[in-house]
Amino acid sequence: MAFTEKKKRFIGAIILLIFFGAWLFLLYKIPATEIVARIGIENSYALIFVLALIGGTSIIFPVPYYLVVATFAAGGSNPFLLAIMAGTGVSLGDSTSYLVGYGGREILNEKLRRTFNNFYNWAMKKPKWMFFSVLYLYPTLSPLPNDMIVVPLGLARFPYFKMIIPMWLGNMTFNLIAAFAGIYGFNFWF
Repeated sequence: MAFTEKKKRFIGAIILLIFFGAWLFLLYKIPATEIVARIGIENSYALIFVLALIGGTSIIFPVPYYLVVATFAAGGSNPFLLAIMAGTGVSLGDSTSYLVGYGGREILNEKLRRTFNNFYNWAMKKPKWMFFSVLYLYPTLSPLPNDMIVVPLGLARFPYFKMIIPMWLGNMTFNLIAAFAGIYGFNFWF
């Protein structure tokens, strides 16, 4: 029985809803401080790095690791260290999306290849601060996966370090916001 793309998305959405529901139930039954105490503060940083790394490869594994960032911060882990570890993990995971785009260029037809060449030439003519700002703000503020911007940048053969450094800073900022939301939001809601 073959699944259509619509059915696959529906099943993926159901799995995410189940994950969110199970996480909320877990937090209702077990306080965040107890979760961190069982895992250990030092282990929470390594665990968030691994979860964010897997979450960054969202082409393969969509993992809402930011819920864990918020939980660990609410449980007493250092929000700045959580942001650094999660931001680094998700940025390394995003590198796989860049490589998919970079390697995928070989299978593009000539018209699409010209389109991405034009995009690259356009981007290189823009002020550096503008592209840096967009690449920083996208992971900081956008609810969409970073793959939406990383794969096309790989297809356009945009320089890796010009892409990953601002996205890494943006990912760390996003996770710092999630950590502080966990610290201050959990006390308010639970």
